[in-house]
Amino acid sequence: MKFKSGILSLVLLSGLTLAACSNGEENHSDMDHDNPSSDEVRSLEVDLQTPESIQAGEPAEFTAHVTSNEEDVTDADQVMFEVLSGDESLDMIETEHKENGEYTLEYTFDEPGDYSVIAHVDAYQLHTMPEEAVTVE
Repeated sequence: MKFKSGILSLVLLSGLTLAACSNGEENHSDMDHDNPSSDEVRSLEVDLQTPESIQAGEPAEFTAHVTSNEEDVTDADQVMFEVLSGDESLDMIETEHKENGEYTLEYTFDEPGDYSVIAHVDAYQLHTMPEEAVTVE
């Protein structure tokens, strides 16, 4: 009896595998086989740089260095900096490309305290949002 159920399981597993792998209507016409770089898988990395010390009432500069596949991204769809105090969002500010894949925000904190800065970056149909904690003295 064990032999028959083993054979039956093997036949069912083989059938399911073949059915999953054979889709005769699949069309790869959207792939550019003559220019493989356009089919390349893109990555999106953001190095969020914050100042070492921040004084209340003085401007501080935050920079998001955006790269994809180790190349600077100069044409991101959107780069926004969000400033938070605890869970409360204080500001959401869109920035433009400055140079060499860098998007910069100059921001002045009114009060000392612990804050978070999040860079929301959209490029190549990808989204990433690195976050850094900052202390304002």
